Amino acid sequence: MELLVQSNEAAFEAIVEGIVRQGYAVADGFLPPQETRIMLEEAGRLFSQGQFNAAGIGKGGMHQVNREIRRDQVRWLDHTNPPEPFRPFFRQLDDLARYFNRTCYLGIRDMELHLAVYPEGAFYKRHLDVFRHTRARKITVVFYLNFDWDESLGGQLRLYLPREDGSEAALDLGPIAGRLVCFDSHAIEHEVLPARRERYSITGWLKDEPSLF
Repeated sequence: MELLVQSNEAAFEAIVEGIVRQGYAVADGFLPPQETRIMLEEAGRLFSQGQFNAAGIGKGGMHQVNREIRRDQVRWLDHTNPPEPFRPFFRQLDDLARYFNRTCYLGIRDMELHLAVYPEGAFYKRHLDVFRHTRARKITVVFYLNFDWDESLGGQLRLYLPREDGSEAALDLGPIAGRLVCFDSHAIEHEVLPARRERYSITGWLKDEPSLF
């Protein structure tokens, strides 16, 4: 389900409908280009200053960095007090979380997000966004910051969509600026294909339990 955002209410309803009906939704134009570009510039500045860390897998004592599985770098963001360039995005996302609670009774109480950069050649192999010891993550959200991106640059998000007959379909989504992708964290496995240019996003989860760290 793809939509061009015209109003918050209509956009949020379409996102919810996509999640309920097919497990995912795609909203282009979730934020205006000017605000998206400001976030990209700030993310690029932080990356050039070495303020990102190699991303890992697992949580707590199980956390490890494995470059055979993922090669992106991340910088965590405090959603309660985000840097100024990212505040419009967090306001919009907070409104979306409230809409999910009002219409779907998901009980979202927290969110956990980071900036992610995929340097040239980086990838993240197929996985599910749920840890063994907690199922707090309900909805995965990815917002893209990449202008002038075309299919030849790779870096697509590939969703593996289960079918009723037990088979699955693969859906590739380009990481284009202003696009928000949401999907059921418990149901949809996914991967990030190798990128041929630095690829930026804000990635994270809407959760029904507060973070413990």
